[in-house]
Amino acid sequence: QLQINMNLIFNVVLTVVTTFCSSHAFIITNSRHHTGGTAGNNGGRNVKTMIFHNNLDSSSSSNTLLPSQINGDGQKQQNQQEQQDLTETIRQQSLVEFEEAMEHFMFELGNEMIFLSNQKEVSSYIEDKFDTIIFDCDGVLYRGMNPIPEAIEALNSLIQTQKKQVLFITNNAGSSRKQLKDKLVSLLKCDLLTEEQMISSSYSAAKYLQKELELNGNKNVKDCNVHVIGTSGLCEELKNFGFHVTGGPNDVDDDDDDNHNKTDESDEIQKTSMSREELESYTFEKEEQLNGNKNDVPTPVDAVVIGLDTEFNYRKLCIANVLLQRHPNALLVATNEDAYDLVGSDSRHLPGNGSLVKAVESASQRKAINVGKPSKILANLLREEFDLDLSRTLMVGDRLDTDVKFGKDGV
Repeated sequence: QLQINMNLIFNVVLTVVTTFCSSHAFIITNSRHHTGGTAGNNGGRNVKTMIFHNNLDSSSSSNTLLPSQINGDGQKQQNQQEQQDLTETIRQQSLVEFEEAMEHFMFELGNEMIFLSNQKEVSSYIEDKFDTIIFDCDGVLYRGMNPIPEAIEALNSLIQTQKKQVLFITNNAGSSRKQLKDKLVSLLKCDLLTEEQMISSSYSAAKYLQKELELNGNKNVKDCNVHVIGTSGLCEELKNFGFHVTGGPNDVDDDDDDNHNKTDESDEIQKTSMSREELESYTFEKEEQLNGNKNDVPTPVDAVVIGLDTEFNYRKLCIANVLLQRHPNALLVATNEDAYDLVGSDSRHLPGNGSLVKAVESASQRKAINVGKPSKILANLLREEFDLDLSRTLMVGDRLDTDVKFGKDGV
């Protein structure tokens, strides 16, 4: 039974970079870790890649139905077809990722590669070599609002049967740790999950700012002023740490009715542009007055944090840019630098947070500090907070530029 449950994980994501492939999947992990090295020479780490035969083709896509999908015969068939379509989409994308990964790592690793020929060998290897499994979330455990087939069984096996330490990490800063936990519990029907297992890039940003401003900057977090481009989830996580937060999704200005748009849900006026004249006269009262206290001396802005904001606009760019100009010591933090995400059956590129980060970097002539995957900052947070033995830690994900790079260079 243990063997069967171990195999489930490879029908879910197949480790650091894939989900479904027609005939192969692979694992990339650090078998040894030594301190003191640099990224250029892999820090003395012996990186190994294991490839095994998965025997999964388009005709063998999972037909498993989740309890929530059985709503009568008609709905059942529709949901079954949607699940098959999801599996096929993932499989096709994995073929592309597989070829790209092999091109990246085949010649680099050479004789250091380990080939595992079947799932039994892979199962034994995972059981023997790893204590901690770190999962990316979107595209690995779920796709949109659909669970990846057999993800639920895999997690239950790892947590309950094998007693592995399982962590969940995402570059999505739109959710706080609590929101991420609630989403996983709802989608995966897994009541075993706790908030402490969740590591979102919003949490990573808050921890980084706490360390830099409180421990290294000799400031009390409650006296720290952080301006946000991002969602309410990012703002909530920062507020949970005690930061005073401005900006975010409700960054509105009620003083001027010119050149504005009205939201459907509120009578508040949401302005999206800013003219030369308005920027010249803009007072930055909200951004520079901590807790609403009106002082003669502006309260310093200690950091500008950039998370994905689907309502990002020129006005937000202007305000963040000038705040960095007015407060040159303010930290510029990116929750991630993802270029794009994939949506739809034809894998359309949905611009990611990296596009917003580049806009602010270009305008401010500053380089943002990335606290999401694949940064060392996030790797150090995981190691310190969970006392990880990096040589016995496996990263599971679906992207080369974030998950694989993080597993190879960071974890």
